[in-house]
Amino acid sequence: MLSQWNRLTVQDGVICRVVQDSQTNETITQIWVPQQRTSVLLENYHDKTGHQGVERTLSLLRRHFYWVGMEGTLRDFIQACPRCIFRKARPESKAPLVPFTAQTPLNVVAMDFLSLGRPADRYQNILVITDLFTKSAWAVPTVDQSALTTARVLWNCVIQPFGCPEVFHSDQGANFESNLVKELWALYGCRKSRTSVYHPQGNGVCERFNQTLLDLLGTLEREQQSRWVEHLPSLVHAYNNTMHSTTGYAPMYLMFGRHACLPLDLALGVPRQDGANSVQEWVSTHHERLTYAYGKASENSSKAAAKNKRLYDRTARDSPLLSGERVLVWDNRRRAKGKLGDRWESQPYVIVRQLSRGARCM
Repeated sequence: MLSQWNRLTVQDGVICRVVQDSQTNETITQIWVPQQRTSVLLENYHDKTGHQGVERTLSLLRRHFYWVGMEGTLRDFIQACPRCIFRKARPESKAPLVPFTAQTPLNVVAMDFLSLGRPADRYQNILVITDLFTKSAWAVPTVDQSALTTARVLWNCVIQPFGCPEVFHSDQGANFESNLVKELWALYGCRKSRTSVYHPQGNGVCERFNQTLLDLLGTLEREQQSRWVEHLPSLVHAYNNTMHSTTGYAPMYLMFGRHACLPLDLALGVPRQDGANSVQEWVSTHHERLTYAYGKASENSSKAAAKNKRLYDRTARDSPLLSGERVLVWDNRRRAKGKLGDRWESQPYVIVRQLSRGARCM
């Protein structure tokens, strides 16, 4: 109060503070409010004026009132306001990145459904499958996203021609978590990993290829786009035969140990580069090429993963939530409540234990 002494006056037995409004340049008189009386004002000027933010509410209060630490008190009040908590946007904090990598071809195969949003087409979806080590991709048009369709595509395109991957990775969609698909994993001894709920970034390889595939399909002429199913195999073939920025190799080369002979190569009479005098020489050369390529691809992938982690972790931090703390859960079903519904579930949860750096059991 001493620092404000020259601005103080008494009106009708009430201590007031006289200041000049920086916006209007008018002289205003603010009632000096004792700390024990501030809660009544906060409730009325925040709760009953639309639960607005700190700056807007503060501007309303400062027209008529003042107390020491006014902005801090208001900020704490709004941060603890239940209605504001249930309606405010999702926090942008994120846990540090944990790279998800593979060591050999078919070590980990990721899959995801891509919907093109073309209701007039017979094929509404593309089942995208990507090998995490070689970056080889398969893209199969499907009429639906059912478990039976998923199982058939995996059998026809991956398991039958290439053998069983060690791990299949996907989101928690019903088609990937069905009993039918689980029986397929069990039958061929495959393990299943999955992303966390509502977090497609956990399947980053497929998400990135989805965007690449959409860009490739988008380059088709308008009349070609109506027949995108016919052009899809050639686009995926082109993708698999060009260098991937992460590994430094074409996916085709890492999967088969040689570059594909393209139709254009035949048309131009380009000579083949992998001739050998004997089977033994071919096997030896092939082994040397793959050994070297796998080593370089792993090195390049590790460097790329480390770079991505450094960039990602600049704005990431470990969750401070500890066992026993009460938390609210983001409501991913809020669309059913309409645009005015709360963004958070109304029932608080208690953290039971920490599962990993970024996951908690509640």
